[in-house]
Amino acid sequence: MNTTPSATFRAGRLPEQTDDHFLGLHQASPVATDAALLTEALVSKAITRKAMICIHGQVGLGKTFAVNAACRKLAPDATVWLQFAQAPHMAQIRAALWDGLALPGPAPVNTTHICDEQIRQALAANFRLLLLDEVQHLGPTALEYLRDLWDRNSKSAKSLAIVLVGSGNTRQKILHRNALHSRVHRWQQFSPLTPAEILTVIPSYHRLWNGVEDEVLLWIDDCAGHGCFRTWANLTVILQDALDDDPNLTFSKDLVRWAFSQLDPTTRFPGQVGPDG
Repeated sequence: MNTTPSATFRAGRLPEQTDDHFLGLHQASPVATDAALLTEALVSKAITRKAMICIHGQVGLGKTFAVNAACRKLAPDATVWLQFAQAPHMAQIRAALWDGLALPGPAPVNTTHICDEQIRQALAANFRLLLLDEVQHLGPTALEYLRDLWDRNSKSAKSLAIVLVGSGNTRQKILHRNALHSRVHRWQQFSPLTPAEILTVIPSYHRLWNGVEDEVLLWIDDCAGHGCFRTWANLTVILQDALDDDPNLTFSKDLVRWAFSQLDPTTRFPGQVGPDG
């Protein structure tokens, strides 16, 4: 058996790195947060141990960005990336695996025993890292199917690692599947950026924030950011677009206050007008 990641796929490949940034923000830079570094370490362990790991947490905290970056670095040609909409049917999951593993022809989803045997053989032939995003959308049957794929592989070929990523009730869904839960090797829960991280991460994220005073960055986070990376990315896009559209504008607290007005008002604190009162 060849355990070296080498295959390429017609489907199920990781998104391009440029697609990782929210709304394709120009000149946004990847930032090595503590959470992202831990994610890379856990993905490395999953690859080494041929194990299952789970990365979970609320939306917008950078889970998908961190996992995609880690898989792109550590197993770019062996990663089969799968993401499904709400409650996918098993036929959709089998077809996605079939295509992601570059098996020939359309998946024989109406003869599940044949389809599953071909998928298991492909997983046994070469190392694969299955990356499943939005796991909160998967039902009990799909979760048990993934457990069974890993179980069968772990008893023979030992060539399969699985990374489960999701928000909302991801952990609870896995917890309710006792057999699956007991097989998850490592867990990571993403949390909002701390004030200290805001001061180091945000200026490195985009040139818009270069030179902005610490007090202003913390004010922005208190009013609207709340440690959520996606909210910070959205604010960056709004502000950068405004500056690009009007060359006479410059970065200021007044401009930031205007940007706040473009956000959902239930996610910000309009009573806070700024560090200078």
